[in-house]
Amino acid sequence: MRTAPRLYLDHVLIGVRDLESSASVFANRLGFTLTPEGVHPGRGTHNRLAVFASEYLELIAVRDPAEGVFRPSLNAFLESSEGLYMFALGTSEIDRTVGAIRSSGIDAGAPVPGRRDAGETPGYTWRSANLGGALPGSECFLIQHDHTVAQRYTLPPDPSAHENGVTGVHHVTLAVHDVDDAARRWHEVFGVESAGPVPVDGGVRRRITLDNAHLDLETPSGPGALADFLRTYGEAPFELGLSTSDIDSTVAAFKSGGAEVEEIDGASSLIDPSTTAGVRLRLVRA
Repeated sequence: MRTAPRLYLDHVLIGVRDLESSASVFANRLGFTLTPEGVHPGRGTHNRLAVFASEYLELIAVRDPAEGVFRPSLNAFLESSEGLYMFALGTSEIDRTVGAIRSSGIDAGAPVPGRRDAGETPGYTWRSANLGGALPGSECFLIQHDHTVAQRYTLPPDPSAHENGVTGVHHVTLAVHDVDDAARRWHEVFGVESAGPVPVDGGVRRRITLDNAHLDLETPSGPGALADFLRTYGEAPFELGLSTSDIDSTVAAFKSGGAEVEEIDGASSLIDPSTTAGVRLRLVRA
């Protein structure tokens, strides 16, 4: 696929075993504003969201196993861990995007409707298309919403204002075995270009820049957290980077809630996953 409609990072799914206890961590310990509980009719899951200007974080848990979970891999994921699960790429032309992907020989799923019920008006509906295992590092999928961010998130008022000062997602890091092969595959599927390779702490990175965030493909170059993660979990989302204009204030807010913070270089700080419902978070000065 040589060209494609513009893509953006729509949302990052954080798989959790108990929705309310994890929501308490994000709201009370980390200082995020969260939407009310939303239920996915017929999909067996429920969620709460931390909303930003164009993207959001989704805390998602199994609500009713008997209903049948729409994404069965969530069950397997939660058996071994909690934390970064997958992410969605947003598009305004999902049918054309799926058609282009299929024309390049990749078995993308047909767009299917979805709905979230959370007592909001006009409600929240979308169409999404699975990409299966087409892309190294994540079981990501495409999504096209039927309403704007402002239209679909009305509770609580001003849901994108967060006391901790976080303004959005800066990057999602995907642990992969071969960063060059992963970059080639992303280009084949979406026509996106990657920068690099460049050395990073414990690894090598190629960066894909979307409209609103970065996807960082990283391969370990020696021992460390990235190598340990890849050995334990295989190719999967490894780290979530969040933007803030005042990193000192955001770090102070996280610390005041009991999160363990490690300052890296004055422009970024790592948050211990044991204090963030299993998510490896990095705060980045915007």
